[in-house]
Amino acid sequence: MADLLVPVSTRAIQTVSDNGNQHRAKAISPEVSFANAVDIQSAEQALDVLNSQPKPELLLKVLQWISRNILDKPGLDTSIHTAQASRFCHVLVNVILPNHWSQICNNKSKINRSMRELMILTLSSVTGISAIALRMRLLIKSDAVPEGESQIRNGGKARLLEDLLSFLEAILERDNFLSSAWSRLSASLPSSPRRYLLWKELVILLGNGRVLSISAEAEDIVVKGSSDIRERSWLSDGSRYSSWLGRNLCDFLTKHNTNSNDVREPWTQMLERAATLGHIDEETTKRIGCVAALLHRLVHGQKDLTDTLVEWLTGEGVVEDLRTRRVVIGTLADDIDVLKTALSESLSNFGDKIHIRHTPILHQEGTTENVLLLAGYTHRTEPEYVAQLARSSLYLNAISNRLAAPSPRASVLGMYVGTAVSELVDAPDKRINFSSEEISSAQGRHYVSLSKFQDSFRPIEDLKRGKVHEKQVVTREGRVPAAQHIKPPSSKSHPPKGSRVISIEEVESEHSLGEEEDDDDEDLPAHAKPDSDASDSDEDPTVINRDKPTAPVYINDLISGLRDTENYDRHNLALIHASPLIRRKASFGTEVTDNAQDLASIFTGLQNKWNISNFEELRLQAMIAVLVAQPLEMGQWFSAAYFNGDYSVSQRAAVLTTLGLGARELAGYGKEDAALTKSTQATSPFPSKQLPPKLHVLYAGSSPDLAAPITTASKQVEQSILRPMALSAADALSGPNALKIRTFSSRMEVEKKRTKPIPNALAKVVADGFFFPLTGRWSMHVQG
Repeated sequence: MADLLVPVSTRAIQTVSDNGNQHRAKAISPEVSFANAVDIQSAEQALDVLNSQPKPELLLKVLQWISRNILDKPGLDTSIHTAQASRFCHVLVNVILPNHWSQICNNKSKINRSMRELMILTLSSVTGISAIALRMRLLIKSDAVPEGESQIRNGGKARLLEDLLSFLEAILERDNFLSSAWSRLSASLPSSPRRYLLWKELVILLGNGRVLSISAEAEDIVVKGSSDIRERSWLSDGSRYSSWLGRNLCDFLTKHNTNSNDVREPWTQMLERAATLGHIDEETTKRIGCVAALLHRLVHGQKDLTDTLVEWLTGEGVVEDLRTRRVVIGTLADDIDVLKTALSESLSNFGDKIHIRHTPILHQEGTTENVLLLAGYTHRTEPEYVAQLARSSLYLNAISNRLAAPSPRASVLGMYVGTAVSELVDAPDKRINFSSEEISSAQGRHYVSLSKFQDSFRPIEDLKRGKVHEKQVVTREGRVPAAQHIKPPSSKSHPPKGSRVISIEEVESEHSLGEEEDDDDEDLPAHAKPDSDASDSDEDPTVINRDKPTAPVYINDLISGLRDTENYDRHNLALIHASPLIRRKASFGTEVTDNAQDLASIFTGLQNKWNISNFEELRLQAMIAVLVAQPLEMGQWFSAAYFNGDYSVSQRAAVLTTLGLGARELAGYGKEDAALTKSTQATSPFPSKQLPPKLHVLYAGSSPDLAAPITTASKQVEQSILRPMALSAADALSGPNALKIRTFSSRMEVEKKRTKPIPNALAKVVADGFFFPLTGRWSMHVQG
């Protein structure tokens, strides 16, 4: 009977873990089990492979299949929203990227470079960017982690956000991204209304500042959760982001015919939303100063022209461009009476009910920017006037009318003005706080910061000569344009490299030879320096090993690499990446939970067969990572292993050290123990981003004195003993207690000075996971 039942096919059944982070395969299709023999035939098979923890070679094959069929099969085109394309983007962002991206960035092998290009190509679309932004937003707002375990999980969340932020930078780093995105949309949807809907979604993501605000929140979490010295992402910097967006808009304008309405409309939409970001770079600020100085020279002493400028600035046809308003207000900045008049008129328009109900929102936004800019300039000259104005009926009625407006956007503009003016005139503890997401968003921070803008006059000659900035212009390839080359004639002619041809030729003059070389150089494309490979330095090509192992990206790969003691390269790589991989996976899926005991057993019994120099440090950090990931379960396991396991004295000492240091890390003292043990998790993968050696020693605490455990411990004991003695001595020298005056602080001041307690995750598991297992088994052995 069993012979009659022949399986036709099997598919992977996906279940989502409680925290929603990782898809877990219950059954793997037989085609996927043979990585080298897989021949992708369908999208469903490709999805099964992506969900089955593929090796880098198999992942590369799937990505190549997607890139080949992305245009032939409409369902695979990630530039448009389809159910199948969304599934691919979801799996790539939520499953593949967290597992492979850090390895792809750190190891510049040929296969990793290919995977990087293909992943960027697949997700360089509206669907891909939306999936990345949604994933980052869910991680930022995630509250599924218990409060006591926040310091355990936050490290893993910070690593996930860092990978997503790095990948988003790689997608958007090109100056032709918008042009390419529009070209892909036009090719996929030549004359469909869906093309404009998808472009509108991209405008909301990039032009409206959503990616900017999400990246800024993610950057804050990454900085707090990492001890590495790293450069801040340009996606979280408003000025650098605006400069990138401006370059993309210029590229779009040069590559597409904007005379056509089909092209002009999407470009205009992106430009309008980008203008509301308000982040102006330094070059724009200098140009504003030059134009303001020119305009000031024209209207200075001319009352009629000055009144015309004020009327033009505050009239019904308000100027919509922020830079133009900054020029006009900067021109009037030296006349405080004119500033007061302009501020009063702008504030009157801002709070007028008819203006609020019937004026277009774009004009109301311009009036809001006028009020904030004028308030800032006036406050810097006469702060008393602004403080008095903030308590006048004109201002209070304006804010009240704005907050009661039927339009949500009009009400939000009132919040912006109220917050900015309160920051100017009120004490920090009495400032208005609306506790609204609009205030904390990127656009809200921009509006509030307008009151701090101050454009100073710059020499008009700089604008006349075009010397707004003094930096040398360098092309994208890193070469200075030919017009800027100033070379003296070469005294020696250098023959080109290559085969030598012995002949008698007429020798040209040195000057003409130099000119020809310059002309030839302009036509030569610039090539990047190839990656160095240590194996290529061997003189004997027969001993070069091209089959080099890669770092593990899954826990199963880590376990097999640790057990493979015959292959030094693979075993050493597994040991080096054990602790970072376990800590990253602790908050991502159930791989660590399912294999925690196997990992602990392997690390505890691991032998240093290859005499690795830092073997004990690497093993200890990996054991601590396993314990911190599952403190209750693994605390009991390590306690049982110490008393009942068949281990040597050194291995038992490693178990006790793991329990001690792991408990301190759970209690919040992990950073203090970094000086006692050289933690591999704190090693920066980017040495070029470190400070100079002397400053790094000063700020990173890596001096020889601090690196010595005995010296560190003695300094801590010295401080704990001498500090109370010094305080009591100072108190005794200050006189008798009867003459001392005690100041009583308010409750709010006391609460401000009080330091927040560190969440102690050890308190929840110390009894059942550490104390009772150790003391109970110790008493049993003593009595036995």
